[in-house]
Formats: sequence, C-alpha cells, structure tokens
Amino acid sequence: RSAAGDRIGSAMAAIQKAASTTPKDRKHADVLRIKAGHMLTFDHLASNRGVTERQIARRVLRKSMARSTGCLSLPLTIAYFGFYITSVRLHEDITNVYFLESTVRNRLDAMFADAHTTNAVWDALLSTESGKFMDVFFSHVDMYGQLQATNITEDIWGDRGLVLSYNQIQGAVEFKQWRSETSDYGKPYSCSSDVTCALCRSNEGFQTIHNTINRAPIDRECNGARRLQEEESEDAESSEFLANDEFHPRRLHLGRPELRSSFPRASDQKVNDTFHFWLYPAEAREQISDRLRYYHERGWIDHQTEVIEIRMYLMNAELGRNRLEQLTVTLRFSEAGSVYYERDLQCYFLQFFYGNLSMLADGMFFIMLVLNTAYRLHGMWSAFLQSKLFRHLLNLHMAWEWLMILTGWWTIYGYYNMMFNWEPALLDALEPVHRRGWELGPERIAEVENLFDKGHIAAEGLASLRVVVAQYSVMLMFRFFVSFGSQPRLAIVLNTMKNVLTDLFHFLIVFVPTAFAYVIAGSLIFGRRIEGFSTITSSFGTCFRIAMESEYDWEEMSAEFYWAAALWAWSFLSLVVLLFLNMVLAIILDIYNETRQSSFPGEAVWETMSYFLTKGYRFRAWVADKSFDEKLESLAPENIVDDKLIEDIFPKMPGTQKEAFFKACRAQMRWEASRNLTKPHLLKMIGSVMESLQSSHQAVQRIVTEEAKDPVKPWTTPKKAAKDDKDHHSFLKKGVVTKGGKQPALQEKGVPAETVEGPEWLKETWELLRQQRQWIEYTNWHLQQMQWQIQKAIESRPLRSGVAAGASDGSARTVGL
Repeated sequence: RSAAGDRIGSAMAAIQKAASTTPKDRKHADVLRIKAGHMLTFDHLASNRGVTERQIARRVLRKSMARSTGCLSLPLTIAYFGFYITSVRLHEDITNVYFLESTVRNRLDAMFADAHTTNAVWDALLSTESGKFMDVFFSHVDMYGQLQATNITEDIWGDRGLVLSYNQIQGAVEFKQWRSETSDYGKPYSCSSDVTCALCRSNEGFQTIHNTINRAPIDRECNGARRLQEEESEDAESSEFLANDEFHPRRLHLGRPELRSSFPRASDQKVNDTFHFWLYPAEAREQISDRLRYYHERGWIDHQTEVIEIRMYLMNAELGRNRLEQLTVTLRFSEAGSVYYERDLQCYFLQFFYGNLSMLADGMFFIMLVLNTAYRLHGMWSAFLQSKLFRHLLNLHMAWEWLMILTGWWTIYGYYNMMFNWEPALLDALEPVHRRGWELGPERIAEVENLFDKGHIAAEGLASLRVVVAQYSVMLMFRFFVSFGSQPRLAIVLNTMKNVLTDLFHFLIVFVPTAFAYVIAGSLIFGRRIEGFSTITSSFGTCFRIAMESEYDWEEMSAEFYWAAALWAWSFLSLVVLLFLNMVLAIILDIYNETRQSSFPGEAVWETMSYFLTKGYRFRAWVADKSFDEKLESLAPENIVDDKLIEDIFPKMPGTQKEAFFKACRAQMRWEASRNLTKPHLLKMIGSVMESLQSSHQAVQRIVTEEAKDPVKPWTTPKKAAKDDKDHHSFLKKGVVTKGGKQPALQEKGVPAETVEGPEWLKETWELLRQQRQWIEYTNWHLQQMQWQIQKAIESRPLRSGVAAGASDGSARTVGL
C-alpha cells in the first residue's frame, strides 16, 4: 500500500487498540476517544477516492442487499394490490351502481321531505302527484302517458312495473311492521271492493305472520262494518290517536347511524311476530290504492308502532350485467313523537364475472395469495425447526402479514359464497317469479316470500363482505411500507412514523380525557335541541368535525345558555384546536428532525431507480452483493479496501459498479465522521480531553518526582495501579514493554546491574530516559519563557494612584511576581 495507506492503517490500529478494552472496564472518556478516532479516520478516508475501510464496505453491501430485496419486492406488492383493486372494481361496478342508487335516493328524499306527520306519511304513499310513492313505483304508464304493456313473451315481461324508466319491480312490495304488542288490532272498516273484502276476511296486516299462517280466513259476507272481537277495548284509543295526529304530529327526519342505538330495534322481535302486507304491481293502480287506503283507514300505523319497513327488488338489465337492487325504506317511530326514516340499497349482480379481464384479475390475485401463504407457512416451519416459532409469531411484521393473509382468504370465501351460494339461490328464487310474469297475486305469495328471504340473506352477506373488501385495500397499503423502508430517504419518513408512536401514546393519555370531557359537556349543553349532540356517538363526531374544520353553527348553539355555550366553544377551540392539535404537529416535526439527523441520508429515489436500471442493463457482468460481501469477509487481516484490491478479486467488475460502490462508501464514511459532531457530543469530548490532560499532568509530575530519586527504577519496576485510581488504563502507568512484548528480566538483590553495553532492553531504557530529559528540559524552558513574559507584562503596567501609599510605617510597597 502507499504511505497514506500505512498511516491510515496505523491510525486504525490505534483505534482498534483503544476499542479492545472490554465495555465493562471502558470509561465514558474511552468511548469518546474511540468516537473521535473514528471521526478522524473516516474523515481522512472519505477525502481519498478509491479507498475505504473493510467494515464500512461490508455495511454498504449489506444495505445494498436489503435495498435490493425491498425494492424488488415492490413490483410484487404493486401487482398484488393492483390485481386485487382491479378484481374488486370490476365485481362492484361502483360508477354504474352510483348512477342507479343516487337517483333512487334523491327520489325517496324528495318523496318524504314534506311528510312531517303520520298522516303526511300516508299522503306521500297514497298521493298520485308527481314524485310521490304511487307515481314513482306504480305509475303503470310510460313517459308519454301510454299504458305500460305486461307480458309480451314468456321471457319478456314488457314494461309494467318500471321505476325510473329502466328498473322493474320483481314480484311484489312488502310492508312490514314491528309493534310493542303482538296481539291483533285494527279499526272497524266497511268493505267497498273485492280487494278490501279479501283483506278484511284474511285480516292481513293486522295480525302477526304466525297467526296469518295458522288461522283460516273468515268465511262470511263482508257487506257491512267489521270489528275484531279481540280488539274491542283498543278501538277507541286508536281512533283518538289518529284523530289527534295533527295536534300531536310525529316529525319525519332522516335517521343518522349514530342515532340507531336509541331507536326501537326490529331485530328484538321475531319475524313471525311482525305484521305485514303486500302490494302487487300486477294489479291495477286503483286496486293498489284501495289496498293502501284500507290500511290507512283501519289504522295500520298507531301509537304501538315501532318500526315500519318497506322493501322491494328492482331488476336492471341496462347497465351491463343484470343486477338486482334491494331497496329498503325503514321508518322508526320514536316514543318522543318523531319519525326517522332510513333508505338502504344493496346491489347484487346476477352474473359473477364482468368479463375476461375480471376472470384474469381474480385468478392472478388468487395465485399470488396462495404463493404468499405458502411462503409465510415455510417461514413458520423454519422458525419451528429452530425453536423460534413463538418469537416469529410475536414479530409485528409477521403478525400483520398473517392478518392480511387471513383477511384475503376471508375475501375469497365471500366471493365463493357469491358465486356458488347466493347467486344460484337468487336465480332459483327468481325463476318461478319470472315464469309467472305479471300473473303473480296473493295466491302465489309463497314464491315471492322465497325471493325476499333469499334476497335478504344475500344482501346481508354482501353488506358485510363489502366492509371487509374496503378495509382490506387499506390494510394492503401497509405492505408498501416494507418496500419503502429499504430506500434511505423514504425510510426517514417511515422511521418518523414509527418513532412518533411513543410520544403520541403519552399525548393521547392526556388528550383523550380532555376531549371526552368536552364531548360529555357538549351533549349536556346542546344535546336536548341539537341532533349532532343528542348522543355520545354523535357528540363525538360533531366535536371531531369542529376540531378539524373549526366551523360550527354559533347561532344554533348559543340560542340557549349563551354564556355556557360561549365558554364551551371558546375553551374547546383554545385548548383542543389550538393547543393540542398544534402540539401534535410539534411532536411530529421534532421527531422528524431527530430522525433525519440520526439517519443516514442516502440517495434520492431517482438515484435508486437509476442504479437499478444500470444494474439491469449490465446484469451479466455485475457482481452480486452477496458474493462481494463474502469475499470481503474472507479478507480478515485487510482493513483497507482499495480499487487495486477489488481489481485483483473481481477483474471483470464493471467500472460503473466500482464507482457506485466507492461513492456509497465515501457517503457512508462522511456520515460516520459527522454523526457525532453534535453539541452534546462535543461538550462531552471537551470534558474528556480536560480530564485526560489533568490525569496526564499528574502522571508526569509523579514521574519527575520519582526520577529525581532514582532515574532507572520507575522504568524498570512494573507498578500496579491502585484500586481507587481512575486512570489505571493510562500508558504512563504501565510497566516497560520491550520489543516482542516481553517484560525485562529484573536482577535479584546483590547481583550487579548490567552496564550500558548490557541487554537490549536496558539500552532502550537509557534512550527513553535521555529523550524524556530533553522533553522535560524543553518544557521547563518554555515555562520559564512564559514566566518571564508574564513578569515583564506585570512590571510594565502603570501603577494606580495611591498604590505606593498605605503603609502606616511609611514604607513603600513592592510589586513582584
């Protein structure tokens, strides 16, 4: 090697000797000395091209291997995510479903917007005005006023029952009611048509489904008023309730999900204990109106009504695949007098695959899921063979991977149910309904009920599956973090997110009770009159929105308890919005700065891409990082790696790879040299230097004192350090060590000492003593010079007035050093 290389090797040997001290015996000053040695060594190496330290080179190669693994896994992650998203998008057909469902929702909202009372709800159902229930779902005329045709052929139903021109009602429309009591009820009613007479005989809708199935219809003429014998005592109460409905209105509102916990629950009551009736699109519009008017006049909705559900199925064959849309309108009757309505639409496709692209995306996603599962199982088996299975499973990355795998298989299971269970069941239930066409009536209601049962099961399964499918795409996002972590610049962002968790956890311990107190206080102050604060859930959502947007309806909040509302709003904005949220930003920025300073900056993303492109272009001659690292590991005595050594090991290595390797090594050494140049480390280094100088000064004084008595003995007699001596590692306190590392053989008492012409170690000792005396004389000469200069400086200072005066005996003061 060159002379510079020899000096570098000597410096590194000194560092290694300092580092050879066991960490148990190593003082803080020793650690700082080692760091200082590293800094100087790496700074010197980084200023030379084509040379690096072996450990730095291996560290660069290991980073390159980790980067290659992470970056090469990125395309697989993108493919896995892309196939999944493509599969889901093609199955769900979100855009076309939105076009269909948004129109229906808008019509329903407009339909019930002005229905502020129970009688107004009936008016919305019975009215033939444009936009009302009868006009939208049972118009029976087209856009030109022509009567809609019924069955044209066995397979074509015609255009009867069309909703919004392209959606056709399947079977019938169900009205179902949950009540606080399950006994029969109903007002007296005078039958006026065959339809109402049949309803009056069967008592449909006014007795539970169980009673409807087990009781035979009343076999008598319905030419007069009919009263249910078991409800004689309740008719007056029901009549009074309906008569006074306008004076005690039940307001209609759109039911929000956060209010559902306070509504009556339909699931608390068995299906056979509910009350329901049907509307048949096959009937004339007048007959459908008679049915609805019959239930209105008999008081189907009264003070014991808790929940009403209107359900129908719409078939759309125009937007690509045939789809069956379940439309459910739920009216919830609060005991406080309000009525809340909800609308729910669930789209079910009767053809599973959208096309060849859908089949390809499903197949590729399934194959990649199988391969990923097999790879993780192999990793578990390897950990089991090494008795590390428990540690393997407790790894956060592995736990998250298995969670994503299990969720992926749950998604596959849901699609399996769609394809092999729900879809065949729905098609089997639709087949008899289609075969009957518009001849369906009360006598074929069993076939319609079967369709509704199968459709309800499929809709519930789809609703749950869609939640899992949506969240799974978010879970897959975290797989990108693993690949991004191998790129140095992106790793800084990810490490910031990881390091900030501890501080955010402690921040949440303080923040959560504070925020929850404001949620409770807001509910107590505003919940009686503002829906957004009426429940704990809705109050939490409203407070979160205020914190994020800093917007709220001050006029509505301050309508009552003005100063209480002002105190709540101002303190919430000051404490939660201004203080806590800005504190979160401060924590994140502080952790980011610390992480960036303590992390190796590395190359930019475009430099990484350029590196991989070059590597791919020269892949035939490119030396693998693993082989490179193994070769360097075998060079145990060699501490310095230069371009000549690399040429000897890999003569065919491309120059581009060699240049990139040394460039990465120089960047790594620069960072290693500057990583400890921080204020805390510099202060510690200064303290260590001062401590070392003080210790060296005391040792030199001790040597001078001992040499004044016997010049040879301190250098020939090994001396052990005292137990309380903090500087026993100092070279000044160690015994003499001659060439070869052997201690001198001391003569016993009475044996004459060797002369100057004696052993080699004695000659070396006398030479060291001579050099030491010269050094001490030189040091004393400098100290005398300094003393003389200080004395001259003091003597040259002008005397202050009154210096000479002061002694009571009249003697003059003298000034000296």
